[in-house]
Amino acid sequence: MNKNTFKIAIIGAPNVGKSTFFNKLLGGRRSIVENIPGITRDRIYADFDLARWGYGIDSLPVTFIDTGGLFFKDDSLYAGVEKQAELARKEADLILFIVDGRVGLTATDRQIAKLLKVQNKKILLIANKLDSEELKTLASEFYSLGLGEPIPFSSLGESFGDCVEYLVKKIIETGLADEFLGKHLEKKPDNLIKVAILGRPNVGKSSLLNKLVGYERSLVHDEAGTTRDALDTELIYNEQEFLLIDTAGLRRKSKVYGELERFSVDRSIKALVRADIGVLVIDAEQGVTNQEQKLASLIQKRYKGCVIVLNKWDLIEKTDQSFEEYTQLVRGQLGFVDYAPLVITSAETGQRVNEILNACISVHENLFKRIKTGLLNVVLREIVSINSPAKAGAKSLRLYYGTQVEVNPPTFAIFVNDPKNFNENYQRFLEKSIRREFGFEGAPLKWRIKKSEGKVKKV
Repeated sequence: MNKNTFKIAIIGAPNVGKSTFFNKLLGGRRSIVENIPGITRDRIYADFDLARWGYGIDSLPVTFIDTGGLFFKDDSLYAGVEKQAELARKEADLILFIVDGRVGLTATDRQIAKLLKVQNKKILLIANKLDSEELKTLASEFYSLGLGEPIPFSSLGESFGDCVEYLVKKIIETGLADEFLGKHLEKKPDNLIKVAILGRPNVGKSSLLNKLVGYERSLVHDEAGTTRDALDTELIYNEQEFLLIDTAGLRRKSKVYGELERFSVDRSIKALVRADIGVLVIDAEQGVTNQEQKLASLIQKRYKGCVIVLNKWDLIEKTDQSFEEYTQLVRGQLGFVDYAPLVITSAETGQRVNEILNACISVHENLFKRIKTGLLNVVLREIVSINSPAKAGAKSLRLYYGTQVEVNPPTFAIFVNDPKNFNENYQRFLEKSIRREFGFEGAPLKWRIKKSEGKVKKV
């Protein structure tokens, strides 16, 4: 058993289908299943990868714990079974309390419910063996246990996959997955922010680096392409550690001559791979060229944070409209990274150079930002109500629910009825809406659009 997993204990009376559920879920015979009460005596553990089902919390490793049925009898064997179940309850993050929906509410169910209520654990109540719409109505009887809405389920029915998907949705709604990730598994921001300084030759990358560190770490020369290799410089700014990676300027392939120049280009790309953030430096006099657009696309495609720097601003003739007009023009030409902060600076005068580092700190925080699932779905409902997905052919796109599954980059799983109908236009609208609500300035957003088979309520 992996200790660093989200643990779900399966609790219930004998013969309600706990081990059948356990085995069916894992796709193998891990617990003994017979129609004899009390077969399972000890706790049985099994790690489960939710990515196998694709239900939205695939970044969450789960350990299911199967337990013996609770009898509440004065017998040493039954006392041992009860002790094992109690240990499982104590170590579990979530309890699945399974009852037999066909048999109906029993005195043992009431005793177990009373025992579970004092555990101070989140409980999902599953009414098992209800494999038809007609039988699912029987689940309502279990409301009286005071454990919330019973979930109709069938471990042996054809709709098992739909039942599991609905169960996973309920697990997401508890908020426990978000809480667990935050405490145990979430990618934590590194104390060191790694920044790759990218741009065409002679836009002032090395000059900016030297101004930032306060001494001539990189060779500065007017000749284009002076920096041949990627250089690493450590820097502490406002108690934040940085690793600044200066790179050789990238130029058009037609002007890449010799093995040395090709090596420089390759090292520049590798610098971006090992960085958290790409700082794209642009010569304000020359403006955005095809090379800057390609670099911006490279930063976006590799899902790195992005900061745009307009250097040599001291050489631009200023008017009342120059700043606003110029920045709008630059953003329009770099549509790949229109979410990136833009810093106006001059390496020559030192004007606003430190704002580059401030922007990197903010972007780094956004790379590790996590939105709780409940809040995300509230916002998704508002977004859909404002602009419903367009109908594609004879079938309308339906959004069921969403959850953030990763950070760095922030990654969202959106469950829909038909992923083919989730077109790029609606994805862009969704991303702009999410950014408007939650920010994420400078951080790329990654999307996983997945098919939902379960009969769950739309967002």
